[in-house]
Amino acid sequence: MISKTKFKNYARCPRFSALESMKQDKEEAIVTGKSDEVKDLLSLMFGDGEDLTDVSDEQLEAMMPYFNKLEEISSNIVSNYFDGEITYSLKTHAQKSFDCWGENYQYICYIDIYLEKKNSFHIFETKATTTNKFTSLKYSENKETKHLFEKINNTYILKEELTPDFEKSDKYLNQRKKLFDKHSDSGKYVYDLAVQRWIIENHHIQNNKNKLIKDARYYLVVLNSDYVLDNDISNSNYPKINSQEIVSFIDLTEITKEYQSLIDIEYKMVESYLDYLKVEPHKLGKHCQRKKTTECEYSKICWDIVPAKDSLLTYIDNHHGFKDPTDTKHLPLDLINSGKVKIDDIPTTWLHREKNQIQREVFETKKIYINKKKIIDGLNQIKFPVYHLDFESFPCPLPRFRGEKPYSQSVFQYSLHIQKSYNDCDKEKNHYEFLSDKEIDQRRELVESLISNLNDEGTIIVWNQSFEIARLKEFAEIYPELKNKLYKIIDRVFDLMYILKSNTKLYLSLGYDEKNAKMFNYYHNSLQGSFSIKKVLPIFSDLSYAGMDVGNGMEAVTAYIMLHKLKGDDFRKKYQALLEYCKQDTWAMVEIMNELKILVE
Repeated sequence: MISKTKFKNYARCPRFSALESMKQDKEEAIVTGKSDEVKDLLSLMFGDGEDLTDVSDEQLEAMMPYFNKLEEISSNIVSNYFDGEITYSLKTHAQKSFDCWGENYQYICYIDIYLEKKNSFHIFETKATTTNKFTSLKYSENKETKHLFEKINNTYILKEELTPDFEKSDKYLNQRKKLFDKHSDSGKYVYDLAVQRWIIENHHIQNNKNKLIKDARYYLVVLNSDYVLDNDISNSNYPKINSQEIVSFIDLTEITKEYQSLIDIEYKMVESYLDYLKVEPHKLGKHCQRKKTTECEYSKICWDIVPAKDSLLTYIDNHHGFKDPTDTKHLPLDLINSGKVKIDDIPTTWLHREKNQIQREVFETKKIYINKKKIIDGLNQIKFPVYHLDFESFPCPLPRFRGEKPYSQSVFQYSLHIQKSYNDCDKEKNHYEFLSDKEIDQRRELVESLISNLNDEGTIIVWNQSFEIARLKEFAEIYPELKNKLYKIIDRVFDLMYILKSNTKLYLSLGYDEKNAKMFNYYHNSLQGSFSIKKVLPIFSDLSYAGMDVGNGMEAVTAYIMLHKLKGDDFRKKYQALLEYCKQDTWAMVEIMNELKILVE
């Protein structure tokens, strides 16, 4: 029995079903491929006998209560907008299900919310995404911005379905195509519902109930990106605010109907993969969904051909491709699939971006690239005392507190190190912090604590300032009486990353021409094309995140979600781990800034 999820995975590429068979049956798996190749793959899957592809997702587990709550809310709102008998359950096997046969295999899907009508039915698939995935599909004609979807009574409908003789311009069609790209931000949800529809309709046809499918409707239920909570939630319901519901419907009936011919082709392809399990390497591509939440579970096996260090992917802006002497562009995936995987597999004559030329020179000579003058001029913009600031936030699907939207970055923690001059800062004595230790809204206390620890003078240092500035502006909207103080803080924010990566606006203001303003100020091969603090820190310090109970941002979010469910020593241990992680981020900036000063002296 092939579930909808398995169908989508099998359709990724011919290799997935073969690797799954090997994972299940190991050496006994009946697959095609050279024996040495099979052994190598098994060693990648089962190092020391442990299944290395089965990585537990603690964050997903921590988020499940919010996803379950979203499904419950969706069911309630569906019942308010549509007439009919609803079947809904958080338990998969208690949900309405449909199954059908392909040529040789049976398929099954479970329905989040099934609404039965007298002579038909409605299907509602709840997704923890927002309406923005669909409202962002827009195009410009005659200097006017137009949208593919229009909202009618909490339901988004394609305009072509609302307007007789709707003119489908080329620009419109280019946006519409995204709905049929199963790897695009919106298309992956359309594809999911289209596969579900294929199973449902074939079920009815095979059971002589095809009359019921004539008037069936297919909807996604997603979070309304315009919904703003106007008060803290103290009960289980999300009120309708200013005519806005917490979720909206995306009517994909006609689009998924159009999709069915594509699924007919795809299911035959899936069955051919299952009949002939090929472990031979398949071309890498968008179907791998590398570094996305939908990444293939076997991605690291297929991508093992790309070295973890000094690959061609370390070239900055590599997604734009590389042009050979004939002016032919070569994209990274095409190069990898052709066997060019290392940084020096790319001919130097293909490197037309100056940053890439410098990266290559740094790689080959093992020498650091540095523009001391730009670093000195950047450091001179910093005024003591310096306040090294870092926020941690929780992008909760469901807004929890006043002024929040779905997936708002809800700040729950800050760390602050106050530095009087270079090399004059104590990690413990000059550190200030706040961490929300309750499930109630403590943002006001956090903001007031921060303001009280920031004097009126000196530079506020952050790493990647767009994040901290956005959070400060959100606080200013939520607490208008603190707006002036918060905007004065914003005016003092300086991004330490600019000292290394550069910033065009900053360096233009310091008198540099555009070419030099855009060029980075420092490059070390260990950066591997990234200026994240985790890459920069080891170059300037022995400080490390390795071995910390909370060692990165995702772990911090998970720890915070779980924190309020813990008690006693477990609570104190996790609480302290969060404090230490955020403290590490600001202390890292102290050490980096001090070392940069020494570097240019």
